[in-house]
Amino acid sequence: MTDPTFGPFGVDPWWLVIVKVLGIFVMLVLLTLFTIWWERRVVARMQHRVGPNRVGPFGLLQSLMDGIKLALKEEIIPKGAHLAVYWIAPVISATTAFIAFAVIPFGPTVSIFGVETPLQLTDFPVSVLYVLAIASIGIYGIVL
Repeated sequence: MTDPTFGPFGVDPWWLVIVKVLGIFVMLVLLTLFTIWWERRVVARMQHRVGPNRVGPFGLLQSLMDGIKLALKEEIIPKGAHLAVYWIAPVISATTAFIAFAVIPFGPTVSIFGVETPLQLTDFPVSVLYVLAIASIGIYGIVL
């Protein structure tokens, strides 16, 4: 019989790991959207103008619409750019930004669908070194 857990990486079943990964991803995306919204509101108030207020209630969906607009814009690739580096640099930056949150605890042990689990993706003794290493790799995306 196969073991439904990830062995040395944790004792959570695979479906719970996927739920945790999606939870962390959704949380980070929403935090980014709200941070951009809040920053736009503050800057608008500092400049004595109306902030984002057109898309959604109080302009809450403005950041989402900006992201969709950015994704659908025409891609302009510089002539001297190496295509592989041009495409892999943002992937490195985004990936390292997300996976650094794998070891950060967001709360105590809770019960999710009857399974006792800590509110973090994984836990190992060198978590601080892991975060530092991932952050240092993320700089390569900026440099490239």
